[in-house]
Amino acid sequence: MMKLLTATALTAVAVLANANANALSQMTNELKAAQEASLSAPFEAKTIAPTINIASTIGIARLDKGRLIYAPVVELRDWAFLDKRSGATFAPVSPAALIKNIPEVPMMGGRDSDNKLDEIRLTASDLGMDYVLIYGMGKDAQWGSFAGKAMANTGFIIDTNDISPRAPAKAMLVDTYTGKVYGTVTSDEIEFGVGDLTDKVEALINTLTAERSAKPA
Repeated sequence: MMKLLTATALTAVAVLANANANALSQMTNELKAAQEASLSAPFEAKTIAPTINIASTIGIARLDKGRLIYAPVVELRDWAFLDKRSGATFAPVSPAALIKNIPEVPMMGGRDSDNKLDEIRLTASDLGMDYVLIYGMGKDAQWGSFAGKAMANTGFIIDTNDISPRAPAKAMLVDTYTGKVYGTVTSDEIEFGVGDLTDKVEALINTLTAERSAKPA
Protein backbone atom coordinates (compact mmCIF):
# COMPACT_ATOMS: atom_id res chain seq x y z
CA MET A 1 0.00 0.00 0.00
CA MET A 2 2.82 2.41 0.91
CA LYS A 3 4.56 1.68 -2.40
CA LEU A 4 1.32 2.43 -4.27
CA LEU A 5 0.87 5.77 -2.51
CA THR A 6 4.48 6.70 -3.13
CA ALA A 7 4.23 5.84 -6.80
CA THR A 8 0.99 7.82 -7.13
CA ALA A 9 2.55 10.85 -5.43
CA LEU A 10 5.61 10.72 -7.65
CA THR A 11 3.42 10.48 -10.72
CA ALA A 12 1.39 13.52 -9.61
CA VAL A 13 4.57 15.53 -8.99
CA ALA A 14 5.92 14.58 -12.41
CA VAL A 15 2.67 15.57 -14.13
CA LEU A 16 2.58 18.91 -12.28
CA ALA A 17 6.22 19.65 -13.09
CA ASN A 18 5.66 18.81 -16.74
CA ALA A 19 2.57 21.07 -16.84
CA ASN A 20 4.52 23.94 -15.27
CA ALA A 21 7.38 23.44 -17.72
CA ASN A 22 4.95 23.52 -20.65
CA ALA A 23 3.28 26.67 -19.33
CA LEU A 24 6.66 28.37 -18.81
CA SER A 25 7.78 27.36 -22.31
CA GLN A 26 4.57 28.76 -23.80
CA MET A 27 4.98 32.07 -21.91
CA THR A 28 8.59 32.32 -23.09
CA ASN A 29 7.59 31.73 -26.70
CA GLU A 30 4.79 34.32 -26.49
CA LEU A 31 7.15 36.90 -24.96
CA LYS A 32 9.76 36.22 -27.65
CA ALA A 33 7.16 36.61 -30.39
CA ALA A 34 5.96 39.92 -28.90
CA GLN A 35 9.54 41.24 -28.75
CA GLU A 36 10.22 40.23 -32.35
CA ALA A 37 7.00 41.90 -33.49
CA SER A 38 7.90 45.13 -31.72
CA LEU A 39 11.39 45.16 -33.23
CA SER A 40 10.10 44.50 -36.72
CA ALA A 41 7.45 47.24 -36.56
CA PRO A 42 8.34 50.24 -38.75
CA PHE A 43 9.57 53.37 -36.97
CA GLU A 44 7.47 56.50 -37.36
CA ALA A 45 9.17 59.41 -39.10
CA LYS A 46 10.02 62.25 -36.71
CA THR A 47 8.37 65.49 -37.69
CA ILE A 48 9.46 68.98 -36.64
CA ALA A 49 6.60 71.25 -35.67
CA PRO A 50 6.94 74.98 -36.36
CA THR A 51 8.45 76.59 -33.28
CA ILE A 52 9.42 80.15 -34.24
CA ASN A 53 7.74 82.99 -36.10
CA ILE A 54 9.19 83.82 -39.52
CA ALA A 55 8.43 87.52 -38.92
CA SER A 56 10.73 87.60 -35.89
CA THR A 57 13.75 89.80 -35.37
CA ILE A 58 16.93 87.78 -34.96
CA GLY A 59 20.00 89.39 -33.43
CA ILE A 60 23.45 88.65 -34.82
CA ALA A 61 26.13 88.40 -32.15
CA ARG A 62 29.76 87.87 -33.18
CA LEU A 63 32.06 86.35 -30.57
CA ASP A 64 35.79 86.65 -30.14
CA LYS A 65 37.31 84.71 -27.23
CA GLY A 66 33.88 84.51 -25.64
CA ARG A 67 33.22 88.26 -25.87
CA LEU A 68 30.80 90.17 -28.05
CA ILE A 69 32.54 92.24 -30.74
CA TYR A 70 31.54 94.24 -33.79
CA ALA A 71 31.42 91.81 -36.71
CA PRO A 72 33.86 92.48 -39.57
CA VAL A 73 32.39 94.32 -42.55
CA VAL A 74 32.72 91.31 -44.84
CA GLU A 75 30.64 89.22 -42.42
CA LEU A 76 28.05 91.96 -41.96
CA ARG A 77 27.65 91.95 -45.74
CA ASP A 78 26.79 88.24 -45.71
CA TRP A 79 24.25 88.73 -42.93
CA ALA A 80 22.74 91.64 -44.86
CA PHE A 81 22.26 89.37 -47.88
CA LEU A 82 20.48 86.85 -45.65
CA ASP A 83 18.29 89.62 -44.25
CA LYS A 84 17.20 90.58 -47.77
CA ARG A 85 16.22 87.09 -48.85
CA SER A 86 14.69 85.83 -45.59
CA GLY A 87 11.29 86.49 -44.11
CA ALA A 88 13.00 87.13 -40.78
CA THR A 89 14.77 90.37 -39.90
CA PHE A 90 18.45 90.13 -38.98
CA ALA A 91 20.21 92.91 -37.09
CA PRO A 92 23.56 93.11 -35.26
CA VAL A 93 23.65 93.16 -31.47
CA SER A 94 25.71 96.20 -30.56
CA PRO A 95 28.53 95.78 -28.02
CA ALA A 96 27.67 99.29 -26.85
CA ALA A 97 24.21 98.09 -25.81
CA LEU A 98 25.81 95.26 -23.86
CA ILE A 99 27.34 97.62 -21.29
CA LYS A 100 24.20 97.97 -19.18
CA ASN A 101 23.98 94.20 -18.77
CA ILE A 102 27.57 93.86 -17.56
CA PRO A 103 28.05 94.08 -13.78
CA GLU A 104 30.54 96.66 -12.55
CA VAL A 105 33.95 95.14 -11.87
CA PRO A 106 36.44 96.82 -9.49
CA MET A 107 39.54 98.10 -11.30
CA MET A 108 42.02 96.42 -8.93
CA GLY A 109 41.71 92.76 -8.04
CA GLY A 110 38.30 92.49 -9.67
CA ARG A 111 37.00 89.47 -11.48
CA ASP A 112 35.45 89.65 -14.94
CA SER A 113 31.88 88.46 -15.48
CA ASP A 114 31.46 84.73 -16.11
CA ASN A 115 28.05 84.97 -17.80
CA LYS A 116 28.96 86.60 -21.10
CA LEU A 117 26.62 84.50 -23.23
CA ASP A 118 23.63 85.22 -21.00
CA GLU A 119 24.55 88.91 -21.02
CA ILE A 120 24.43 88.84 -24.82
CA ARG A 121 21.05 87.10 -24.71
CA LEU A 122 19.64 89.70 -22.30
CA THR A 123 21.00 92.53 -24.44
CA ALA A 124 19.25 91.10 -27.52
CA SER A 125 16.05 90.87 -25.49
CA ASP A 126 16.42 94.52 -24.40
CA LEU A 127 16.74 95.47 -28.07
CA GLY A 128 13.38 93.84 -28.82
CA MET A 129 14.88 90.81 -30.59
CA ASP A 130 12.97 87.54 -30.29
CA TYR A 131 16.00 85.37 -30.96
CA VAL A 132 19.74 85.81 -31.12
CA LEU A 133 22.12 84.02 -33.46
CA ILE A 134 25.45 83.85 -31.61
CA TYR A 135 28.44 82.72 -33.63
CA GLY A 136 32.18 82.40 -33.23
CA MET A 137 35.25 80.87 -34.80
CA GLY A 138 38.37 78.97 -33.79
CA LYS A 139 38.54 78.55 -30.02
CA ASP A 140 34.95 79.76 -29.75
CA ALA A 141 33.82 76.77 -31.84
CA GLN A 142 35.41 73.75 -30.16
CA TRP A 143 33.99 70.26 -29.65
CA GLY A 144 31.39 70.02 -26.90
CA SER A 145 31.74 73.71 -26.04
CA PHE A 146 30.85 77.17 -27.21
CA ALA A 147 32.66 80.46 -26.61
CA GLY A 148 35.22 78.62 -24.50
CA LYS A 149 32.60 77.10 -22.20
CA ALA A 150 31.30 73.56 -21.86
CA MET A 151 27.74 73.44 -23.16
CA ALA A 152 26.43 72.73 -19.65
CA ASN A 153 28.04 76.00 -18.47
CA THR A 154 26.71 78.31 -21.17
CA GLY A 155 23.57 79.18 -19.21
CA PHE A 156 21.43 78.07 -22.16
CA ILE A 157 18.75 75.39 -22.20
CA ILE A 158 19.99 72.61 -24.46
CA ASP A 159 18.99 69.12 -25.49
CA THR A 160 21.48 66.92 -23.66
CA ASN A 161 21.29 64.36 -26.49
CA ASP A 162 22.64 66.85 -29.02
CA ILE A 163 26.36 66.90 -29.75
CA SER A 164 28.04 70.25 -30.29
CA PRO A 165 30.69 69.59 -32.95
CA ARG A 166 33.94 71.37 -33.61
CA ALA A 167 34.26 73.48 -36.76
CA PRO A 168 36.01 76.60 -38.10
CA ALA A 169 32.73 78.46 -37.40
CA LYS A 170 29.78 77.58 -35.20
CA ALA A 171 26.47 79.37 -34.58
CA MET A 172 23.63 78.79 -32.13
CA LEU A 173 20.06 80.09 -32.42
CA VAL A 174 18.81 81.03 -28.95
CA ASP A 175 15.50 82.30 -27.59
CA THR A 176 16.27 85.66 -25.97
CA TYR A 177 13.58 85.24 -23.30
CA THR A 178 14.10 81.65 -22.18
CA GLY A 179 17.65 80.82 -23.27
CA LYS A 180 16.41 77.75 -25.17
CA VAL A 181 18.72 76.67 -27.99
CA TYR A 182 16.75 75.90 -31.15
CA GLY A 183 19.67 74.58 -33.15
CA THR A 184 23.39 74.66 -33.92
CA VAL A 185 25.01 74.98 -37.33
CA THR A 186 28.65 74.83 -38.38
CA SER A 187 30.69 75.82 -41.41
CA ASP A 188 34.10 74.90 -42.79
CA GLU A 189 34.09 77.74 -45.34
CA ILE A 190 35.10 81.00 -43.69
CA GLU A 191 38.03 82.20 -45.77
CA PHE A 192 36.00 84.77 -47.69
CA GLY A 193 33.23 85.50 -45.21
CA VAL A 194 30.36 83.61 -43.62
CA GLY A 195 28.13 83.11 -46.65
CA ASP A 196 28.10 79.34 -46.16
CA LEU A 197 27.19 79.78 -42.48
CA THR A 198 24.31 82.13 -43.37
CA ASP A 199 22.98 79.56 -45.86
CA LYS A 200 22.90 76.94 -43.10
CA VAL A 201 21.26 79.38 -40.70
CA GLU A 202 18.58 80.03 -43.31
CA ALA A 203 17.99 76.28 -43.71
CA LEU A 204 17.70 75.90 -39.91
CA ILE A 205 15.17 78.71 -39.67
CA ASN A 206 13.15 77.19 -42.51
CA THR A 207 12.80 73.95 -40.55
CA LEU A 208 11.59 75.89 -37.50
CA THR A 209 8.98 78.11 -39.17
CA ALA A 210 5.64 77.44 -40.77
CA GLU A 211 6.32 79.79 -43.67
CA ARG A 212 9.19 79.85 -46.15
CA SER A 213 8.38 83.11 -47.90
CA ALA A 214 10.85 85.92 -48.38
CA LYS A 215 10.22 89.51 -47.39
CA PRO A 216 7.70 91.35 -49.59
CA ALA A 217 9.35 93.48 -52.26
